[in-house]
Amino acid sequence: MKVLLSHSGKQHSYHVAKAMYDLGILEKFITSSYIRNQSIQEYFTKRNNTYWTRRFHSELPGNYVESNWRFEIPEIVYNRVFGKGRRTSNAVYQRDERFDKYLSKKISKYSNNFYWGFQGSSLLTLKEAKIHNIPTIVELSTAHVTAAKKILGEEVRLHPEWADSMDNLIFPKDYEQRLVEEPEVADFIIAASSFTKMSLIDSGILEDKIYTLPLGFDIEKIDFVPSLPRKGRKLKVLYSGTITQRKGIKYLLEAVKHLTPNEVELTLIGNIQGSGNALKAYSGLFKHIPGLSQAEMFNRYGDYDVLVLPTIFEGFGLVILEALACGLPVITTPHSIGPEIIKDGQNGFIVPIRDENAVAKAIVSLMEKEDDELMEMRKKSRDSALSYSWEQYKNRLNSLYLTLEQKIGE
Repeated sequence: MKVLLSHSGKQHSYHVAKAMYDLGILEKFITSSYIRNQSIQEYFTKRNNTYWTRRFHSELPGNYVESNWRFEIPEIVYNRVFGKGRRTSNAVYQRDERFDKYLSKKISKYSNNFYWGFQGSSLLTLKEAKIHNIPTIVELSTAHVTAAKKILGEEVRLHPEWADSMDNLIFPKDYEQRLVEEPEVADFIIAASSFTKMSLIDSGILEDKIYTLPLGFDIEKIDFVPSLPRKGRKLKVLYSGTITQRKGIKYLLEAVKHLTPNEVELTLIGNIQGSGNALKAYSGLFKHIPGLSQAEMFNRYGDYDVLVLPTIFEGFGLVILEALACGLPVITTPHSIGPEIIKDGQNGFIVPIRDENAVAKAIVSLMEKEDDELMEMRKKSRDSALSYSWEQYKNRLNSLYLTLEQKIGE
């Protein structure tokens, strides 16, 4: 059996399609936006256009891809005109729904395949596939919506001043129901991390149909910085990602607030979600750099000593792998891929969510280390990231595919 893969957006699905193509199991990849023409791909690559080069994978032949730009154009326009916000979010929801409706009318043509869709854009297709006895898979790159509402709802009540920075909390009623139903309808579910898996189980999904498949990342594009001598300077602490309380930014700021100012230098790299009013209470505590492109970020990691991501709700946390690859130890929480890759004291620390004291303690632990100890942590950080390359992802995918194919045959 081969796989019909669909995703109405970008995310990591291009790499999933490429891995399936390499394994010889990809029937077709159907998406909203993809540049299929090789000459156009080469044009944007030569000009180092970081926007359009994210709209294709140079090693995935265009004849294996069906792109439907009409579903994504409204989102692109709204994002350019209004930036991130409610209007753009609504355009994303509409993109998913329209894409799903379109594909559901075609799925019967692929009756000899698996159908593999992604959360938010596959409900109707999953239901139609079941009518035609097509085995179905839905992949979740973030945790279950029920867990999101519970955990982030608690956060809003705890810190209402940060409420306007929260995403993944409020959805249109129909779209939220879509997110609830998709894992219920699918035969199998792919979770990006153990946290995502537990959120599914806690939401009533049967454990025996959930499989964990961590994402991969472009480790070969990130240079390892083996040493960053600390003598006579502050510990350089990095936070990278959208500046939002969903990622626990308040707990990091509070932790640094209680540390000795002449020993720690905090940099926040990312765009501010919401009004940013809650940040004003911490003025002078950090340096802020607006969001950078992925390529620019890859070149910045090596300037820091540690990445801190005290996230409240993260299905995976790709920034964790990227920082480790450069050699940065990582301080993060169990609500991410962290527990699968971080070993306390070796390549970082796992701290409880909502615990600024634990964050501060982990930072102090790094401050107290000698240069040779920090260098050893940097090496172990890089080594731990190697097992999450896209090549390793392909190996894991192959094993999972064989397991699911056997399950279908039973």
